[in-house]
This record gives sequence, C-alpha cells and structure tokens, in this order.
Amino acid sequence: MTPARVVIADCDTGRRTALREVVQRFDARAIIDEATSGQALCDILLRHRPTLAFVGLQLEDLSGPEAVAVARRAGAEPPCLVLVATRVLAHWQDIATSLGAYEVLKTPLDPSHIEQLLHADARRRAPTRALLACSTPAGRSAISRVVARSGFAIELDETDDGRHALKQLKLASYDFAFIDVKLAGIDGLELACQIQPLGLGTRITLLTTAELEPVAQAGRYFGVDAVLRMPFYARDIDLALHNALGLRRPYLLNALTAPPAPSALLRIADLPNSRRKIA
Repeated sequence: MTPARVVIADCDTGRRTALREVVQRFDARAIIDEATSGQALCDILLRHRPTLAFVGLQLEDLSGPEAVAVARRAGAEPPCLVLVATRVLAHWQDIATSLGAYEVLKTPLDPSHIEQLLHADARRRAPTRALLACSTPAGRSAISRVVARSGFAIELDETDDGRHALKQLKLASYDFAFIDVKLAGIDGLELACQIQPLGLGTRITLLTTAELEPVAQAGRYFGVDAVLRMPFYARDIDLALHNALGLRRPYLLNALTAPPAPSALLRIADLPNSRRKIA
C-alpha cells in the first residue's frame, strides 16, 4: 500500500505536533503537510489530495469547516476528514454531516483515538471484497448505497440465491459477507453451517427480520460474527460494515449531542456466555 498523505491544519502548535507524532509512530512513511491558515489548507487539499485531513475549528483566516467547504467547491474532496474541536456542540453534527466528516476529535487529544482513526484510514484504502446475499431488492439497494459512499475500497458482489452465494464463497476470497437468513435455495443459517468447515476468513453478518438474539444464538455455532435486523437505517448498515471490517465506528458526535440510538446490530461476541434455549 502507498504511504498515507496526511494534512494537519490547526492554529495550535501543540496540537499539530501531537497529531504529527502519533501519525509518524503509526506510519513512519506517511507524508505530512501542515497548515495554519484556510488558504494554505485549501492549497494542500487541491494540490496534494491527502488521504486523511485533521482540521481544527479555527484557522488564521477562515474556520476549518469553511476552508474545507471552499476546497470542496473547487473540486477537492478529502477521503477521510477528521474535525478537531475543544468542544462538541449540537450544530457540529450538521457541520460534520454536510462536509462528509468521518469523525470529530475532542481536545485534549487522545493518542489511542487518533491511532484508531489512522487504522481506519489504512483500512479504507486497502482493497476489500465483499458478498451481499439478500432476498429483497430493497435490502440489497440499501446496503449497496451505504457501501458505495462509505469511503472504503470495497468490491461488492450481489446475489439473491443461497446456492449461488455458497458457490461464490467457495470460489472467491471475501473479507466479509452480509447473508439474509431467508435466502432461496439455502437459507442463511444453513449456508453459514456449510461454509464453517471450510475455514474461510470471511466475517459473516446475518440479516433477519426476526428478533436478534435467537438468530445470534443459533449463528454462534456456525462461525457467524454478527446479526443485523431488517429493515434498517443507514446508520445500522454503517455500524455493521465497520464491525465486519474489524473497526470501531466513531460515533462521537451522536454520543455527545443526542441520546444513544438503539442498535439493530448484535455482535455474537456480546452475547451472554450462558447457553440459552433457542426459540
């Protein structure tokens, strides 16, 4: 993989230094540009096309978000944008969403949080192959839309048939798969059961309209990683996608500005250890 190209835009010298040191520890080959003004940030975004941008709230001439908006109108689109703020207020959610930000870092900076974002950026740039086996066109459309705009380099194969999905899993090397429990030909649980002895590295997320825990309790014996309830919101799919890629999805904005939303995703690792009867 090519080295990351990172821009750090902030008026505070200490924050720039702290971010640069964490980036360099994570990837000694990373190419790092720094900026203290909105004009300099725009120039870097347009000229160098960084893969990751850490952008502070206030720069010398413009606010960080204003500078990013100007650069976007000129044709620059940071693949992974991280806003840096001393406080996270309610309007930040709207700002971050409008700019397509991946996360907001709250100061004082947490090195482990920064490292998680660097890991996510590296994973976003790595080629990934996935299988979507879903019985409904609406389900396939919803998931494929989220995958397409996720920022990850994902090649997504689709099918509505269990036997075809089984054939694909045997022939191709998939990083993860979303599999509908109600597939035609072979249902999702039977498919998971049949591929388990193959020792594939594919992380399986089952899709279901039923209660999550009974399906998860059954799926735990077939190597299933998680269960996602349908119908779902884009947030649920995004959460399932990050789980399938082994990443923590940053929801700092939601956590600090709104009551926690119930999740439609149940990870097998989060099930109680005690064995329960499957309904």
